[in-house]
Amino acid sequence: MKWKVVGDILIVEGDFFAISSGVLGGWGRVDHLFNHTVRDTELEDPKSYVKSIAKEFGLKRFFGLLTAVPMDKLAVVEVEDVTAFVTAGITNPNEKIGTINTIIVVNGDMPESAMINAIITATEAKSFALLNYGLNFTGTSTDAIIVAKTGKGRYYEYAGYASELGRKIWISVKRAVLESLAKWGSNFLKP
Repeated sequence: MKWKVVGDILIVEGDFFAISSGVLGGWGRVDHLFNHTVRDTELEDPKSYVKSIAKEFGLKRFFGLLTAVPMDKLAVVEVEDVTAFVTAGITNPNEKIGTINTIIVVNGDMPESAMINAIITATEAKSFALLNYGLNFTGTSTDAIIVAKTGKGRYYEYAGYASELGRKIWISVKRAVLESLAKWGSNFLKP
């Protein structure tokens, strides 16, 4: 796996099998995962927009997420073979724009059931981080997530918090959410 930030976009490159809750998401084999900062939060056609971003960067097999959060608020936390990429913005929880996007890459293998469980574990970790930060909500109305595996390295049967993989996901996501929020300084209630 390689990753880079180019202007308004995080691009993660590799050979992945992934699940995405984002626009054009679902299950699939992809070469790229991305999180793109959108300046116009009133997009008329998000699907076409995601396709245009992928085309601009030459990404053919991809899952992409959109956010209003600038990439300088990106937090990347690695815990052994798990990497969490998080951009956290919390304008007005569950009502207006405010997105917490999470991309988790596991340099290992697991069944599809564990990938779904990884989403639950990551969401619980995000919620715990928000509550720990002193906020009184567990997410925003536009949060999205991608969980990707390389299929190489160690095999994990489970991804719930009680499992080894689940603990790595929990730690990496919790730390990444807190780090991204901290990058806002005293302005943490902006996008």
